[in-house]
Amino acid sequence: MTTETNESAENTENGPIDVQHVTCGLVPLMQTHLGGTEPEIDTVSFKVRQGIQTELWNSFGTGSEWRLLEITSDLFFDLATFVRVEQSELDPLGLMDF
Repeated sequence: MTTETNESAENTENGPIDVQHVTCGLVPLMQTHLGGTEPEIDTVSFKVRQGIQTELWNSFGTGSEWRLLEITSDLFFDLATFVRVEQSELDPLGLMDF
């Protein structure tokens, strides 16, 4: 593991959530984990199978409580890291980011 990956993994309460075995229904599963995260946790990381970075970037758009921050490559998996974002009442879909 790279140092950057270790730091990302240590930011979560119990380390990264391993979903690299999931091929169908990955995004809803990740959203369920994110939705059930305790309010005091600001960063969540997932171990995902390699080669699906584009699909993940396209699946997690704007307007949610979580933003996909980075996807880093490791030896046998990729690590997708999410950070909690505050919802704006004036811009609930996050369109001002564009």
